[in-house]
Amino acid sequence: MRSAASPAAAPTAAPRAELMLLTGGNYMPFADRAWPEQGLAVELVSAALEASPSPVDFELDWEDDWGRHLFPLLDEKQSDMGFPWVKPDCAATPEAPRCSQFHYSDALMDLPIMLFTQAESDLTYESDADIAGLRLCRPGGLFTHDLDRAGRNWLSEGVIDLMQPATPEACFEALVSGEVDAVSVNVFLGAAKIVSMGLRGRVVPMDTPLSRETLHVVISKTHPRGTTHLYRINAGLAALRDSGQYNEIVSRHLETFWGRLK
Repeated sequence: MRSAASPAAAPTAAPRAELMLLTGGNYMPFADRAWPEQGLAVELVSAALEASPSPVDFELDWEDDWGRHLFPLLDEKQSDMGFPWVKPDCAATPEAPRCSQFHYSDALMDLPIMLFTQAESDLTYESDADIAGLRLCRPGGLFTHDLDRAGRNWLSEGVIDLMQPATPEACFEALVSGEVDAVSVNVFLGAAKIVSMGLRGRVVPMDTPLSRETLHVVISKTHPRGTTHLYRINAGLAALRDSGQYNEIVSRHLETFWGRLK
């Protein structure tokens, strides 16, 4: 128990938990302080740590500027682990900073990346050959590795024109004005923007995902307890899947998400 400080004493900072987690808001249904349980990913990671061998005390730091998470906050170990992050194609680009400087946990969940087009568009996507010459939009700051991975090279070889405005809203505005042929974002973000921007009936997702990515917990490769913390997360996720709790958490959050869009 901490003793009472005298009037002249400086305030004492509260001790931090053994494991500090970092996430950010406005990423429904995965992380947001106003979402039930603060988000699907928050509940999954918390439950995994509680189910892991030798669990430790942990706390959650919130930083809504996602651009600060990897660098400097996690790279400088101001927080220990961050989530949820898409894992790049590190086999193809091991030198990329997100690959060379971070470890990734086992996947938290699958994330379909879709093409959203105007409802009256005659565009089809059955194979990558259908993409040649299109004008795509993806908000700046989001990953683009799926557009330029081995066998695609859409960016490096100029197969597509890519617009990267600051916000998802700007992408969908460009779509309805005819400036681009399709918007490429994850299925949850796209569906939410269609509803919030009043685009029902005007913008629709194509049937086939452009790519399937996975969400992960990340930790700096220079973290002194990196492998130990990763083991906790991975062992906890395996325990959740074995018990059926993983499916219960994911199903409940997805039902809430799609229900709110009706």
